[in-house]
Amino acid sequence: MKVTNIKRIGTTNRFHVYMDEKWFGIFLDECLVQNNIVTSAEFDEETFASIKAQNDEKVSFDMAICYLEKYSVSSKGIKDYLKKKGFLQSVIEKTISKLKEYGYADDEIFAKNYFDSLKSSKGKRVIVSKLKAKGISQEIIDELLETVDEDEELEKAKVLAEKFALKHEKSTKTFQKCIAHLIYKGYDYSVAQEATKHALKNYEGENYDRL
Repeated sequence: MKVTNIKRIGTTNRFHVYMDEKWFGIFLDECLVQNNIVTSAEFDEETFASIKAQNDEKVSFDMAICYLEKYSVSSKGIKDYLKKKGFLQSVIEKTISKLKEYGYADDEIFAKNYFDSLKSSKGKRVIVSKLKAKGISQEIIDELLETVDEDEELEKAKVLAEKFALKHEKSTKTFQKCIAHLIYKGYDYSVAQEATKHALKNYEGENYDRL
């Protein structure tokens, strides 16, 4: 196998390496130097496969760190990103393990920050659904749910219900739509119902307690 081209990726320390005129992968500069990978250098397949395997683990970790510098994501988010980049599952798992060891990938911290960022505008049901989609464990989710203040949850729902009521004619139909709106926002039915009753209470003689 012969190295036929090496191209730097932007201003990074990563390079595209071509073997026998075909793209062979992304390599770190340190790997190129350590293994004397230069244009026209020749390697047997077994030797180069070993070099690439070690390099892939380093590249995967390097790219994961860069990704985390730009985005706040869960372990699953990192895995999905690396999978799209073409890394083997075994390499991805080693990368995640190393990230956790160094404290870069902490699903508890991510989940708490994500939960806090949404709790002012979404009900807990929607947030829980989003956390599950991001690969957060049920154990971590349960711990977060224990921190939810039910009174605060109701007050948030009341604010949303009042905003909804201001935009619609007050009627039984609006009452039902408001409940549906709050449930869509992630609030439990009982909370949605109570908040809606508060927003539309006794409007023009309507008695929503019977609904």
